[in-house]
Amino acid sequence: MLEDIVLNLYRVGVIRFGDFILASGRRSQYYFDFRVLPSYPELYSKVINLWLDTLRNYNLGFEGVVGIASAGIVHAAVLGFLMRKPIGYVRTERKDHGTSKLVEGDVKGLKVIVVDDVVTTGGTLVRAYNILKEEGVEVVAFTVILDREEGAVENLKYLGIPLIPLMKTSQVFRILKDLNVVSDELYNSLIKYLGSSK
Repeated sequence: MLEDIVLNLYRVGVIRFGDFILASGRRSQYYFDFRVLPSYPELYSKVINLWLDTLRNYNLGFEGVVGIASAGIVHAAVLGFLMRKPIGYVRTERKDHGTSKLVEGDVKGLKVIVVDDVVTTGGTLVRAYNILKEEGVEVVAFTVILDREEGAVENLKYLGIPLIPLMKTSQVFRILKDLNVVSDELYNSLIKYLGSSK
């Protein structure tokens, strides 16, 4: 199932190869644009079903689902709705209009999972954790579609909260190589870059 999902993520342009500048300022040979995923309902349904199955493998005891603005909101909404759990979202920066709240939704006092699309170093997840803790929300797990394997697991370890990805960058590259989507040369270059970014 994961192979089929990865191949289709590549086909619709979620997984791209080239020369990209990341939010961190680093250059990367690959980019994952999960913001377009909900535009492909059949593929998105497969990802959501995999996500639900993955979460069921953990005994998390969570009561709510919180997305990280903005990319994590849509995924949290779908997961929360399907699991019949309260849904909220967290901003990692305060907006300067409206109520200026960092946490939206009635999730105070709940044990929640925090949802985002991609994790790189884990900095955004740590900020979300700190904001939620301050607001009286207990984070029991972080979950993402993709772990870029650039330090998040190590950087989150001190919190004692599990990171549950559906897939990792190295898995994606291996699947695409095995399906002859990427050449051995590109695969080796991608793995070398991945090793240097940890």
